[in-house]
Amino acid sequence: MSQSKIKHILADYDPAVKEFRTALRLAEETGAAPELVQALKYGLELVDLREHFTLFGTSSESQACRNILEETHKNDWKTLHEQGKTTMLLRPEMMSGTLEGQFLKSIVSIQRAKRALDIGMFTGYSALSMAEALPDDGELVTIDQDEYLKTYVGETLLANSPHQNKIKILIGKAPEVLKKLAEQKEKFDIIFLDADKSQYLEYFKFAFEQNLLAPNGTVLVDNAYRGGDGYIPSAGETVTKTFVKAVHDNPSLHKVLVPIRDGVLMIRRLADVERAAV
Repeated sequence: MSQSKIKHILADYDPAVKEFRTALRLAEETGAAPELVQALKYGLELVDLREHFTLFGTSSESQACRNILEETHKNDWKTLHEQGKTTMLLRPEMMSGTLEGQFLKSIVSIQRAKRALDIGMFTGYSALSMAEALPDDGELVTIDQDEYLKTYVGETLLANSPHQNKIKILIGKAPEVLKKLAEQKEKFDIIFLDADKSQYLEYFKFAFEQNLLAPNGTVLVDNAYRGGDGYIPSAGETVTKTFVKAVHDNPSLHKVLVPIRDGVLMIRRLADVERAAV
């Protein structure tokens, strides 16, 4: 991915980067000391270099995942939304991307998962990343609400992947689909939340209270920072703060917020993490 694209993504997700870019602009416009301007430029360059180095130290995605990445950036999402084919205006930045995709793939592998649930498919990047780590008899169930995406992803973007047969696409509003899965007593070793952020608490309850999460399972929550909504005081009481606080206040859970992209919150049952001492 180009350096300009990396900057764009960082500016979208990291409010600190936005503030430093603003500071640099103001410093240049007001004739600040050259040393200050240079220090701000170098600080931002370090952020970009760290991102490049992080990707350099991470395994590349498969050709099929790379194809999803490229095709998603080419698609005319604005026109599709205007035509009513998508419920909301979708953006390429909504994809998990290389780093997070490889992180998800690693967790599925470490967990030795056989079944995974992807809540919020979009163009299937996270779904395919996880499916690639599942065994031949494994299954990845992915949920989204637009019929267009089922055809676009299932018949086009996944067509050239040898792992496409592991992926089952369900179309519908996530809470309704999750309710049916819970009623059918489905179980998943990995559950990835990446749909409507205002409903994260409801998804969370389906995992732990309606027992969609299998014993020794892991829930992974994308956008746990939500562009700073989770930790910036001036943002007020946001759905992100409410959700993370609910997880934090639950003593039966073990949780760790990993600073990947916009934050990934890993949640497991405490009993599956802390073992009794002999």
